[in-house]
Amino acid sequence: MTHSIQQMVESGKEHFEHKEYAKAEHCFKTVLAKQPNYADVVNLLGVIYHIEGKFDSAMELFERSLKINPRYTEAILNLAVLYNDLGRYKDAKKLYTQLRNNQSVKHKHIEPVLKGKLSNLHADIGDIYRNLGLFNYAIEEYKKALGLNPQYVDIKTKLGIAYRENKQLKESLLELTEASKMDSRYITSKIQLGVTYYSLGKMNDAKKSWNAVLHKEPENEFAKMYLKLCEKPEDQG
Repeated sequence: MTHSIQQMVESGKEHFEHKEYAKAEHCFKTVLAKQPNYADVVNLLGVIYHIEGKFDSAMELFERSLKINPRYTEAILNLAVLYNDLGRYKDAKKLYTQLRNNQSVKHKHIEPVLKGKLSNLHADIGDIYRNLGLFNYAIEEYKKALGLNPQYVDIKTKLGIAYRENKQLKESLLELTEASKMDSRYITSKIQLGVTYYSLGKMNDAKKSWNAVLHKEPENEFAKMYLKLCEKPEDQG
């Protein structure tokens, strides 16, 4: 029985990593029905509820996880993020203080690993808002993420996309131009930069971006597909 529970935990975590939250939730609930004091699973289920906007349930699970393990760093962090999102800044500050004490941190800055966790949590919430068409909220979450880790090129690219979807094309162009310069290996930023140029009617700049992608990845389907948008009717045969 213990072996099957562990398999279910691993399966749930795998679904979670792939953002298959419904499947992950099913796995985690199955585990907790048999082993209710599994702090890690309680915490991850709370993260899913947070992402889905079920804030009361998320809070209850984070608090439950901390009752099981009062020094559980990720649960403290997740609850602090949730408090912050709900505007309960004093409660969030108390948790940050608790977290620093637990980590024996003697300075005021959040440790890099924790910053990374916070950034990804904000980005995940931003993704949910963007998928719902709530672009202003998505933009704010991506900004929070980048405030902690400005070098996260994937999140900067998402911010540029959200600006474009919110019809803020100048802001989109700025973010995506910077993102494309941050890491030449991250092709997505260059593809999206081309899309914003195209949205602005700057066809030559769009083609330049997409051709740069094909120079690095000759078989990139997105770049090839988008370049066809720039072809004149007679060019298309």
